[in-house]
Amino acid sequence: IGNILRVIGGYADQRSISCYLVGGVVRDLLLEKENLDLDIVIEADAVEFSKALSQKHQTAITIYPRFKTTTLIWPKNIPIDFVSARKETYPTPGALPVVEMGSIGEDLSRRDFTINAMAISLNQNKYGLLVDEHHSFDDLKAKQIRVFHNQSFRDDPTRILRAIRFEQRYGFQLEEGTKAS
Repeated sequence: IGNILRVIGGYADQRSISCYLVGGVVRDLLLEKENLDLDIVIEADAVEFSKALSQKHQTAITIYPRFKTTTLIWPKNIPIDFVSARKETYPTPGALPVVEMGSIGEDLSRRDFTINAMAISLNQNKYGLLVDEHHSFDDLKAKQIRVFHNQSFRDDPTRILRAIRFEQRYGFQLEEGTKAS
């Protein structure tokens, strides 16, 4: 997997695109837990990037046009999901978000909890660098689950179930402001 991630980062470098491993896999790497749910965020059009990468490395590709995401299947059946960095707004509680292209910082800020809002650079000049704009690693060490704002559960009620799942799976606790939300 490390070799595949370096190939992806190298390809992003060739195209002058910033590329990151994100989300739960980063959290679990830091917790030293296995997680093969590999998500890559790029600061460009993920579909176009993935099509070209797939063609160059002869991988299978599935495109999800509605969400502008892709999955590439690498040797040994290793699936890797690609998405463009994006920002989201919720027009009404529980509605699907309105999505726009964004930066890695905006992408991390839209996530459910701070513990899932970290990224690792895959670009060769910064390979392995942790991007943690929200002090997420501090919450990880403190074993606490924190939302980004007090409307988070209103925007997406399924986050409540995810919070409970993380409490049970990892032995974490809801941060006080998150409980009050």
